Amino acid sequence: MIGWGILGAGNIAHRFVKGLSFSKEGRLVAVASHSKEKREEFKTLCPNIVTYDNYDALLEDENVNVVYLAMWHKDHYRWAKQALQKGKAVLCEKPAVLSVEEMEDLALIARKNHVFFMEAMKTRFLPMVKHLKELLEQGAIGKIERVENRFCYRMEEGMDPRYLFEKDQGGILNDVGSYNIASLLDYIHAPIEKVENKATFMQGVDVHDRITIRFKGGQTGFLEMAMDERKSPEMIIYGDRGTIVCEPFYRPEKIVIARKDGKIEEVCVPYDHDDFYSQIEEVERCLNAGKTESERMSLNDSIEIQKVIRKIREVTKDPEI
Repeated sequence: MIGWGILGAGNIAHRFVKGLSFSKEGRLVAVASHSKEKREEFKTLCPNIVTYDNYDALLEDENVNVVYLAMWHKDHYRWAKQALQKGKAVLCEKPAVLSVEEMEDLALIARKNHVFFMEAMKTRFLPMVKHLKELLEQGAIGKIERVENRFCYRMEEGMDPRYLFEKDQGGILNDVGSYNIASLLDYIHAPIEKVENKATFMQGVDVHDRITIRFKGGQTGFLEMAMDERKSPEMIIYGDRGTIVCEPFYRPEKIVIARKDGKIEEVCVPYDHDDFYSQIEEVERCLNAGKTESERMSLNDSIEIQKVIRKIREVTKDPEI
């Protein structure tokens, strides 16, 4: 049995626990939160777990084999590093870190100590995405020429906007950009030639990014992410023999293939239980195999995402500064 611990007890932690409930290998052992109310809520839902009022105490729990990090972005690096140094495997919410250097350091620690680490890029493990990759490899729409994806929402009443506007961790690129970038890099494997971004800023952080990426060889990508406007969260993959539309691209169960010969096909592949379960299953598979990383979401994959984010930041300017 694999014992899971969770650092942070917000909404996403509750969604994670639901996915974990379907696992045959793992069980929730402990939750740590600085909020007494949140600890009590988890204890009510999961009476057999241990709750801690600080993260260090959970990392000392011998029954915890792997921790899921569900706190604010700026805290990921610190607690991932401490967990790895204590021999705890880590599944870390996106973005795993906020710089290339932080991710390279975590990769070094994971490999040196032979402890598993994975950024929680659930998209890459969903059954529909797996099937989509197989279709593309079989030439369903020919050679990929362009990939577009969008993750755009509008902040609503009741949301906690504090971390979104903190200069050291805020902005839409930090909030959801790793989803967009990871999906793009999953389908185009070429060096980047040029990056452009038409960005909108509010209170000193980017709230709407429109990013064009040109790859050597002629392929292009367009990524749009926003917290000031709601748009359909779709991905369109353009090939020389047709297109594939996937929505929502970050947790799809359906795609539509439109070939240039006029044939249109809808393909549906449901989740295994829910959209969190497949990544949990992957972590447990890797732990049982003694791996330090997943082939589908490797340490280098997370480093490459941070390198792309750096390139985007280099060309992104706040007009008010």
